[in-house]
Amino acid sequence: MSKQSDLIKKLYQTLNLMVCESKIPKNYGTADGLTAADIDFLKCIQRKKHAKASDISSFLGVTNGAVTQLAKKLERKGYLEPYRIPGNNKEKYYRLTCCGETACEGFDTHYSKIITNIQSYIDSLDSETVDQIAGLFDVISDSLAIEAHCSVKHGFNPSDCQQEAEKMRCEKCQKIY
Repeated sequence: MSKQSDLIKKLYQTLNLMVCESKIPKNYGTADGLTAADIDFLKCIQRKKHAKASDISSFLGVTNGAVTQLAKKLERKGYLEPYRIPGNNKEKYYRLTCCGETACEGFDTHYSKIITNIQSYIDSLDSETVDQIAGLFDVISDSLAIEAHCSVKHGFNPSDCQQEAEKMRCEKCQKIY
């Protein structure tokens, strides 16, 4: 097998591992295993104080029904609690419990270790190699059928709009909070 074929095989293997990891519940310092969807939901609430269900739906790109279902599951497990703002009985809001905060902190530690390992490896490479790897990721990204407005693929340039740059954004998807 050529080095090029081996590289492509390793790339697919890595992508498949990333997909698998996102589906496997993990313990982030709490009693229950949490999926990537669970953590995304909890991190969204952590970042956006006084998040109502419709906001979470928009931020995560899921239906209101999915938000309600996931919120009930996480509430039963003790990670969040719903509440209402006096004078507004229509909207349901969510806040993290102590257990939810612990899970978010545990995820941040897990994610930080991954980033540290990757950063350490990249720091050991010369500039030309880094450029070549970046080019590979550009080709992969350009080959995927993703819409033009997708900020995950196309990134966010703060200089495009100062007002937008001042808003809080998810580090994963760049959606505004």
